[in-house]
Amino acid sequence: MTATCSSTGTWLTGKNGNETHKRIIMNILIVSGGSLDLDFASAYLLNKSFDHIIAADAGLAGCRDLGLMPTEILGDFDSLQDTGLVETYRDKGVPVRTFPARKDNTDTDLALQYAKELGATDITVLGATGTRLDHTLGNIGFMVLLADAGIPCRIVDAHNELEVLSGPVSRRYRKSVTFPYFSLLALSEEAAGIDLVGFSYSLSKASLYIFTGQGISNELVEEEGTIRLEKGKLLVVRSRD
Repeated sequence: MTATCSSTGTWLTGKNGNETHKRIIMNILIVSGGSLDLDFASAYLLNKSFDHIIAADAGLAGCRDLGLMPTEILGDFDSLQDTGLVETYRDKGVPVRTFPARKDNTDTDLALQYAKELGATDITVLGATGTRLDHTLGNIGFMVLLADAGIPCRIVDAHNELEVLSGPVSRRYRKSVTFPYFSLLALSEEAAGIDLVGFSYSLSKASLYIFTGQGISNELVEEEGTIRLEKGKLLVVRSRD
């Protein structure tokens, strides 16, 4: 069984003082046109459910190969080798947004922006890394904008799971056989007030600075750990060899 798409968000009810309020949970999957390990992606997506599945450019071929039915397709399609694939899905009723090849944003940028416009509360991106480091860095840059907006976003490939934290924030992580290593890299001049709880190398109110490697290669020693950040921005890289 692979990932499924529910097409509608999930409502959660909470309490705000004496007032009951609801918020919608909108989980979105983006499949982009970078490197895609099909065996890993199939296992990673197993039993996961998404409210929207967005295919960006050559990510449409990835959706086909993974047996995913996209809810939206977008891009300039300059890297999609099977040129008839767009029309195949259009004939199935999937909406397609076509953009010019000469534009200010990458197709992954456009997909992330569209996910934000849809009201995403959580975004997972496959196919956003690969041989083009410039594209990978650009995608991380857009994750910073999403983190500032309070939208968790993960870029995942067969060896890494990337997430950006924007302080003040606290995030819990469970120990994973798939991605046992943790590295923290400052994306602002200073990332301050860092607490690491449950890790081999613990920190308390520490700072990391941009262009330094002091936060590389940590591991959870407890089943669950916490990363807290008071100020600044951190790239959290969960990885395996």
